[in-house]
Amino acid sequence: IYKMWYDTYKVTDGLIAYATSQDGLHWEKPDLGIVEVAGSRDNNIVLPGRNANVVKDDILNEPAKRYKAFFWHGGPFLGMPGGPSGHHAAFSPDGIHWKVYPNNPMVGKDHGTSDGQFLLGWDPRHGKYVAYMRPYVKYFEPSARTVAWTASEDFGHWGPLVLAVAADELDGPCDEYYRMTVMRYESVYVGFIWVYHNDRQEYLEQSRETLLAFSRNGITFSRPFGVQKLLETGPKGSWDSQSAGICNVISVGDELRFYYFGSNIPHDIAGVKNGTHSWPGSVVDGERRAVAVGVARLRRDGFTSVEPEAREGVLTTTLISFLGTRLHLNVDARRGRVEVEVQDMEGNPIAGYTRAECGPISSDSTDIVVKWRGDRDIIHAEPPLPMLKLPDGREVVNPMGYKHRLRKPVKLKFHIKDAKLYSFWVN
Repeated sequence: IYKMWYDTYKVTDGLIAYATSQDGLHWEKPDLGIVEVAGSRDNNIVLPGRNANVVKDDILNEPAKRYKAFFWHGGPFLGMPGGPSGHHAAFSPDGIHWKVYPNNPMVGKDHGTSDGQFLLGWDPRHGKYVAYMRPYVKYFEPSARTVAWTASEDFGHWGPLVLAVAADELDGPCDEYYRMTVMRYESVYVGFIWVYHNDRQEYLEQSRETLLAFSRNGITFSRPFGVQKLLETGPKGSWDSQSAGICNVISVGDELRFYYFGSNIPHDIAGVKNGTHSWPGSVVDGERRAVAVGVARLRRDGFTSVEPEAREGVLTTTLISFLGTRLHLNVDARRGRVEVEVQDMEGNPIAGYTRAECGPISSDSTDIVVKWRGDRDIIHAEPPLPMLKLPDGREVVNPMGYKHRLRKPVKLKFHIKDAKLYSFWVN
């Protein structure tokens, strides 16, 4: 099943609720009977706090801590032990019944952070638990909201903050980076920056949208598309007209599902301070103010594509090496075609793998294998294929039966006509 932990704002201090789904689209809120609110336990509340992140973790082989929660909390609440304001942690064997970290806050204000964190969880590239924090602006440069990377070997002691990404001259003069959620995607990291359009003078603009960020090391991020929005707020009058911040991404079949925070309430700091902020449930100018969770969809690998400026174009890679045998494409070539030529280190076509020998691809698919004449793969084995007999009696193809001439670095030259190339890989 799908599981969701989300903030609810029915109580000012914030509560963390739990929901489940069979398909990720239709959700149920079970009566858990765990936390008493307004004299009743008939609710789906599991923890106090807000800005909650939950990860499932089997790295430490501690069943009681299989689920780890990170959230912002301001002290004792609803009979649960708290502590000073900061980033609190809790542990659970099932994601429902939680025990808070005895030394909360796990990351206090003295660490130089404020609310707005995101817990990535265990990162095998660094061999540590990783989180993305919002540095407290008085302790960090620049003196505006930014995003920083921090890591822990034991999910208890967190290292210093390292600036991951900040607004620059491409952004608006009052834009800040409110928070960034991150996903490990194939061999890279994709970040989703909540850009905060913060009018500090008149407070006429207080909205949040999502920018795309990218990193190869998970620490320092760039914005390959500048200030182009990946997810924009909805039109005036819609439920997400003021905020559209991506929280988490799940790959489901041929699509990516972006679960996002949406709201029609401005992030009105001035209103909070003077008591005029419109909280969820209030009605302003005939519109009911609300905070909710939405989902947006994108084809797998669909963050961007390569397509010719005219009808036809060519893309040639740098020298690449690989161990697989089949070249896969994610491509939309319904109105055109894509052909691939394999070249040697000097850029000469390799016999058997020229453009003329490539079977043209003229379909829309997130996973299609490129073939050359004679049903040849990018690393081809001439029949008959030598077989190996395994101890359990099964027979498999002997990998040594494949020719090795393409194990040297090669270039791939894509001929693209009226088509979009989203990604390629070798398996």
